[in-house]
Amino acid sequence: MTTSIVQYTLSNEANDTISIINYGARLTSWVTHVDNKKRNIVLGYSNINDYLNDTFYLGAVAGPYANRLSNAQINIDDKAYALNKNEGVNQLHGGQKALSDLFWQLDYHQKNALSLSITLPDGYNGYPGKTIFNVLYTFTTNSKNQSNLDIKFTITSNKKTIAGPTAHPYFNLNGITNSAQGHTLKLAAAHYTPVDTNAIPTGLIAPVANTTFDYTNARVLNKTDKLDHNFVTEQVLNLQANKQHAELTSADEKVMLSVLSNYPAIQVYTGQHLKSPFNQFDGICLEQQFFPDSPNNPHFPFSYLTPQVPLQTHISYCLTKTNKK
Repeated sequence: MTTSIVQYTLSNEANDTISIINYGARLTSWVTHVDNKKRNIVLGYSNINDYLNDTFYLGAVAGPYANRLSNAQINIDDKAYALNKNEGVNQLHGGQKALSDLFWQLDYHQKNALSLSITLPDGYNGYPGKTIFNVLYTFTTNSKNQSNLDIKFTITSNKKTIAGPTAHPYFNLNGITNSAQGHTLKLAAAHYTPVDTNAIPTGLIAPVANTTFDYTNARVLNKTDKLDHNFVTEQVLNLQANKQHAELTSADEKVMLSVLSNYPAIQVYTGQHLKSPFNQFDGICLEQQFFPDSPNNPHFPFSYLTPQVPLQTHISYCLTKTNKK
């Protein structure tokens, strides 16, 4: 089993490159070209070994279940399971030493594709079932002005269990050497899930209209937009089709990132909790997901994983050069 960091590079016909490491299956950079100059749009450490001590889930696959589970517990078929606690009495992103902080194994590496897998034993961090997680990164292009990063998760288990991993890159379309202020955000979300003081959903699915959470029309992000909230893109689960979730545009309007997924929601986090060697608001996370705490809210759209039915989720980041002068 690999216990040292290995970095893999993918490239596409638009001459963009991305880097992924086996520790946490993390996206560590995305270098594109704007006005014939290189622009890295994914926040990362300059020293690759710093990922071993990362506390920000920087570029990681977060899970087994992304986001928060209240009281670090779930019930499956009337049986209670106590999960590992790592945020007070709650669980965040799968608990301690979860998918983000383990070494994944290489399945294959091609010029524009990378497949990594990891197996968690029955009971790991409290989750029932021996569960296998596979992530497939595919890096393609539609034209010289457009790059597509597809992330496909396939999860299988020998017991009924829960899963819902996500990708956790911090995007800065202005380039990571610049401030991330001034991005424009548009969300395909007419509702959001209000939270309590511990960031656990109250159970409500509330309209964004006439609130500060209305991004249905594009809005410029600044330091007053301190987001770490779940936005609802659909209230009835449909894992068969990808839907538009978000559009993020750089301050100079030369780069736009479209985000699609078959998940029913997206967590938008504006990086206000980042600390050294980074600064607050250095990156913006667009995390496709089931609603936080869905297993404990029967009216939230959610799908269990069973031995007969694997879970397959899909995240797509489409980067377009706008040719803005």
